[in-house]
Amino acid sequence: MARREVVHDSIRYTIADGDPPPADLSIWAVLRTRVIDELTLAPPANRIRLTTNLRRATVRIAEGGYCGLVARPRDVSAALVMPGALSASVEAAGYLPRDLTPAIDAARRALNAPANPGAASLDVLPPDTVPPLQFRPGRGVLLERTASIEAEQFTNVVSPPPAPATVPIADGPQVLRPSGTRVSGVPLALPTQPLHRAAPLALRVLMRRRSSPTSMVAATGAEIGIAGIWLAYPDTQTSPPVAGDFCAVEPGLRFAHPVGAPIHRCTLTASGAPRHLHELAPRGATSITVAPNAGLNPAGGDLLRLGDPLLPEVEIVVSAGFGPVADPNAAVTIRLTAPTAAIHRVTEPVSDLAVSAATPGGNVSREALPGDAVVFAAGIGALPTSSVIAIEHLTPHAAYYTATQYPAWDGVNFTHQTVLDANGRTVWPPLARIAQLRLFARRPPHPDQQLDFALEQMADNLVSIVFS
Repeated sequence: MARREVVHDSIRYTIADGDPPPADLSIWAVLRTRVIDELTLAPPANRIRLTTNLRRATVRIAEGGYCGLVARPRDVSAALVMPGALSASVEAAGYLPRDLTPAIDAARRALNAPANPGAASLDVLPPDTVPPLQFRPGRGVLLERTASIEAEQFTNVVSPPPAPATVPIADGPQVLRPSGTRVSGVPLALPTQPLHRAAPLALRVLMRRRSSPTSMVAATGAEIGIAGIWLAYPDTQTSPPVAGDFCAVEPGLRFAHPVGAPIHRCTLTASGAPRHLHELAPRGATSITVAPNAGLNPAGGDLLRLGDPLLPEVEIVVSAGFGPVADPNAAVTIRLTAPTAAIHRVTEPVSDLAVSAATPGGNVSREALPGDAVVFAAGIGALPTSSVIAIEHLTPHAAYYTATQYPAWDGVNFTHQTVLDANGRTVWPPLARIAQLRLFARRPPHPDQQLDFALEQMADNLVSIVFS
């Protein structure tokens, strides 16, 4: 307790100031990140909304795309160090919601080597970034509780880390902390989070040729394809295009498939007794009511096609189980691993499917969010123009999509061409997550044409090519 003297009207007062409160009882930022539009690399123009399960924390939204949570570290310490205890998501109008929970879990660290009582630094894994993102001087550090200490220990970083895996701290551990002890920065600092545009784009192509100096006709026999793409608008001024290794998927992605997730081309065959929907299933339904139930697995894992395969609303879902019943003809309500993408009406057919063949088709090469209309994977264009693919096949996040390839030009050959109508028009599969296309077109004997086409994200797009 500190003492000080104050003189007032010739009277001397001795004042005993209270001890400063512990640092973990002050208000700190406990989660911090920045969101940007993945196409413009700038903060979204629309207001950001952050939601979380963390009680006793307050959401903060700042300019420049910055957002996070503030709280007293002591109130939320367990959630900061325990995997899965803190979840959050961020969204903005016109963008797909983004779940921050995987990034939060990845931001936590663990002791690589035991930390003795009073140690001046911690050896953590995985190492921090360079320059440091988590453990900058002045930021807090939480060590998870032990059997002998009933609360997480809070300290702070006192100097720049001498190495990415070393965290200099003000107060060493109170007791021996074994390797594997969880460690969290305060705030949990997440890398920049890119938001994906929610609505895919329509692209119409018009190809004509001059039949005379004053008239044009459809460019019958013309071919066009993507020769490269730019993923962000600033890149169009500074970088060459990258390979157009992406395809359209229907319905939109059901899960946030990570980079490296395997892709298989699947052959599906119908099997089992005819079934039908017993109740309406709206878009976004997490369960369906089906009859009869004979042959379905109450534990889940059934592959079901909803709807008439000749209609656009058809989709493939995976069951997550249902309560077993004695009557094999009774209707049962089946939980789904992911929500439905379309509305499905009463009496609509439901078909059991079996994967009769699954051929490796590459790996996801660009992080994806639920609802994305495209998937990126090196060499994906080698698949047929239309096929069924499975991402994360034979895992809890297995999902099945109809994949459609875009017209392409590989420098030698055109592939996946669409048919021009009598007026020279055609429509491509919906596009998303692309800023600009490099297109190459050919119609002998006219000269070849190359066009860099920036996509308008707020309207339909028309590419018009005239062969002269």
